[in-house]
Amino acid sequence: MRDKSSGPSALFKQYRPRAAASMAGGIMMVVARNNNAAGVQCDRLRVPVNGEIVLKKSDLWSVSYVCPGLALCGALSLYTDKETVSLLQPTCLINCAQELPDTPLPETVTKYHKVTVTDSPDTDLRPHMDRIADLIHQEYLNGGLTIVHCAAGVSRSAAFCIAYLIKYRAMDMTNAYRHLAMCRPCINPNQGFVGQLIEFEGKFADD
Repeated sequence: MRDKSSGPSALFKQYRPRAAASMAGGIMMVVARNNNAAGVQCDRLRVPVNGEIVLKKSDLWSVSYVCPGLALCGALSLYTDKETVSLLQPTCLINCAQELPDTPLPETVTKYHKVTVTDSPDTDLRPHMDRIADLIHQEYLNGGLTIVHCAAGVSRSAAFCIAYLIKYRAMDMTNAYRHLAMCRPCINPNQGFVGQLIEFEGKFADD
């Protein structure tokens, strides 16, 4: 059973302002090449200096590695951070921004999915959460990597990544949000998505 000692609602009150304040930050990335079936593996490291995190480039304009098989970003980051895209060698791309056209695919991508949702507290992501998490995990099991993006890589794509971490990485809401915020400090799912993710977590609370 997962630890429920710290409530998700309290966590989001703590992390949402912190995430928004981090938008001007960036990231240091260490890349380790691995010749196993999963291909190139990348780890992002936060380097503390005098108690603060030293960040190298803006997270808003970078592709953020989350865990084996998963990364997230904003739409423009596929072009502004081509170095990371090349290192990750994604095989699947999920576009979850209704207002954006279909994404031109990096050459390594062979699968493309679009989820037509808007970034509004009234938008219901729940009908899509299981399907998107399943797509990401199946791609990982096949040795690939999925990049999930929305317009900015802050709200919609972050919500779907949190759902994946809850369902397949044995994380509760608190740990999933904390992990994703460490990977990409600018995440800031809207309050409607937060409530939906708390409900989604309940499906796996006793796993």
